[in-house]
Amino acid sequence: MTRAGPIEFDAAGETLRIDDRVMDATCRLTADTSIDPEPVSGARFLFPVDAAVSFEATTLSMPANVGSCVRNERGEKKAQLSELSVSFPHGTYYVDVEAACKLYVKVFDAAFEASTEHHHGQGAATLTFEEPTRVAIGARSYHERPHTTITVPADPNSLREALPYLASPMKEWSPERSWATLRGHPPRIERGDELSIPSSLSRPDTGVTLAVPETYASLYAAAPLSYYLGADVVASADPELRLDNGYRQSLGDGAVAPRTVTGLLERCLFLDSLVRTAGYYGVPRQEYEAVAGALAFYPPALYDRPMVEQLMEYLEAPRSAFANYLPDARYAAVVRDDPADAPLLPYLVRDLVPVTTDRRDVPSDRALLTGYSGGRVPDGATRLSVAGFEHALSEPIHDVTEERFALLGVDDAARDALSAVLLGEEHREVAEPFMIDITAPTTAAVRAALAADYGFVHIDAPLTEHGFVCRDGVLDPASVPSVSARAVSVVGDLDAGSEAIEAFVERGARIGVASSSLDSRTVGRIAGRLLSGAPFERAVAWSGTDGSLRFAGDASTCLVRVGGGGASIPQYVIRSDGIDSHRLWTYGWWTRFDDIGGVTALYDDRVCDQFQLFGTEIEQPPALSSADVAALCNERECIYVLNDEVYQHDHEMTPEAVRQSAARAIRERSSPPRDTQF
Repeated sequence: MTRAGPIEFDAAGETLRIDDRVMDATCRLTADTSIDPEPVSGARFLFPVDAAVSFEATTLSMPANVGSCVRNERGEKKAQLSELSVSFPHGTYYVDVEAACKLYVKVFDAAFEASTEHHHGQGAATLTFEEPTRVAIGARSYHERPHTTITVPADPNSLREALPYLASPMKEWSPERSWATLRGHPPRIERGDELSIPSSLSRPDTGVTLAVPETYASLYAAAPLSYYLGADVVASADPELRLDNGYRQSLGDGAVAPRTVTGLLERCLFLDSLVRTAGYYGVPRQEYEAVAGALAFYPPALYDRPMVEQLMEYLEAPRSAFANYLPDARYAAVVRDDPADAPLLPYLVRDLVPVTTDRRDVPSDRALLTGYSGGRVPDGATRLSVAGFEHALSEPIHDVTEERFALLGVDDAARDALSAVLLGEEHREVAEPFMIDITAPTTAAVRAALAADYGFVHIDAPLTEHGFVCRDGVLDPASVPSVSARAVSVVGDLDAGSEAIEAFVERGARIGVASSSLDSRTVGRIAGRLLSGAPFERAVAWSGTDGSLRFAGDASTCLVRVGGGGASIPQYVIRSDGIDSHRLWTYGWWTRFDDIGGVTALYDDRVCDQFQLFGTEIEQPPALSSADVAALCNERECIYVLNDEVYQHDHEMTPEAVRQSAARAIRERSSPPRDTQF
C-alpha cells in the first residue's frame, strides 16, 4: 500500500486500486500481469498529482469518461479517447483520464494503441504496448470538500494564525491555480477552546504577506485573497500587501478595505488566467485577444516566473485594460464582526467571493447576489449557513436523467411551461428523461415531499405565521424534523417563508426560496430552467417572476447535471441599437464542476469560437438583423435575453416581434447602462 496525502494506492494481483480519501471515491486499473507498484515522485509529471506509483505492463485498462485524452510530453492534446482505436508512435505521453479521481498515465518512450468503449458518458480505455513497458500512474483528488478540520478559539490572533493553512490544499502555486480544479477545498474551521492545526496541513511559502489588524472585520475581508495568493498573515495596525522583494501596497486605512482586497483578487485571478495560456491548456480565449495588447507585459512570458515577479507586473497593469472582462463573483458575503462566523470562511474562500462585515457597503458590483450570515435578509438576497454548504458537499448532484421534482398545488400550466423552456438535445432525444410529480398540497403530501429524495419541491400552500395552509389543515414547518429534498420553494408571507426555508436548510436541504406568490406557469419555468442546468437563483430570475423573493443556502449553485458532465448553460444577451440592428453578447455561467476561473465556449456561426471565462459577458463581433435574432431565439439551445426580457418560448419569435422590442427599448433608453440583472 502506498499513501500520500489524500490518495492511496493498493495493488492486488493484476488490479491497482486508487482511493481518494477526501472524496470517498475509488477507481481501478487492470494490467495483464501482477502489479508491483513502486512509489515515484510527483515531480516526474507535467501536471500536478497528489501521489504516484510506477510498474511494468503490456496492457493496461482503466476507466475513461468523456473528456479523457492522450497528450504528448509537452502536454499538448494529440487525440481524444473515443470508440476508435488510435495508434501512437514511440514517444513519451500522458494519458489524461477523467474518472472518480484525476488520473495521469505517463508512458515512457514507447509505442502503444489506445482503444475506448463509451456507454452513456462512462467507459473503459485499454492501452496495448508492443512489449512490457514502464508506466507511471499519478492521481490527484478532485478535493471538492474539506479533508480535515482546524480548531480556532474566540480570539482573532488565533484566526490570523490559522488563515494561511486554508491554502494548504492548493495543488500548485503557478498561474494554473486560476483553474478551480487545482484549488482544493480548504479545511473546515470549528470553534473550540484552543488553536489546533492538523499536522497534515502546511503553510505555503509564496513570498507574499498580508499585514492586517487583528480584528474579525479585517481578517474576514482578507481571507479570500490570502487563500488565493498563499499569503502569510501577520498583525499590523496598517493593513498592506507585502512582497519579499520589499514592495508594499496599502490595503486600507486602519482596517482592511473589502473593495481594495476584492479588486486585488479580481486582478490576480484574471491576469493569471491569461498567463496560464502558456501552460497546461493553451485554449484560445476571447479575453486574451481583447486585453493582452493593452498590457505592458507579454502574458506567456510570465508563466515560469516566481509569483512575486508576476504580481509586480499585475499590480502595474491599468485596471481599465481589463475591467470589462473580469468574471462576476457567484455571490458577495456579509458576515458578522464576530468569531461565530469563522466556520463560514472555508466555503467563502473556496468560492473566491468578496467578504465584508459592513451591510451598508457591500462589494457586490460584480456578484450574482448577496448572502448574509446574520440579521434580516433583504429581498433578493440569501441566508448563508455552514449547514447549507455542508449539505451541498455531502449530496451528489443528480444527472438530469435521474432527477425527480415534486410540484404541489400547481395546474397543467406548470408542465406546459416546463416543456417550453427546456433547453438542448438532451431533452429532445428522450421524452422527459426526468420525473415530475404533481399532486395536491395536503399536509401528508407536503410532509412526504420534504422527506423524499426530490431535487426540487415547490409547495403551493400559502405559508402564514401558523404554517402551511394545506387542503386538509395547517402544517407547522417546525413539525418537519428533517428534510431530504435538496431545494424547497414556498409561497406566502415572506417573513414566515424566510424562517421556514432557513430552518429547512439547517435540517437537510441545500437551498430554499420564499416568495410572496408564484403562479403555476412561473413554477414550471423555474423547474424547466433547473432541469436545463441553470444555477438556482438564475432559474428563479429567468422565470419572469415579479414578486418579492428571499433565498437560503448557496443559491448560486446548480442542482442538476446535464449531458453526463458539467456543461455550462449558455446565454445570449441581445441589445438593440436600431430597429433592425442588434448586438449580441454571450455569458458563460458556472456550474459546480467548473467554477470561477474555468472556461466555456459556444459553437455557433454567429459567435466567436474561442473560449471565455465563466462569469463573463463578452460582445460578439457581428451585428444581427431582426430575422437573425428571431431565428436564434427559436433554436431553444440557450437562454435568450432580448432587451432585458427573457424569452420564455411561449410563442414563436418573429422578426416583427424583435422590431417591436427594439422600438420599446430605444424609447425607454435614456442611457446605455450595462445589463447586470441578466
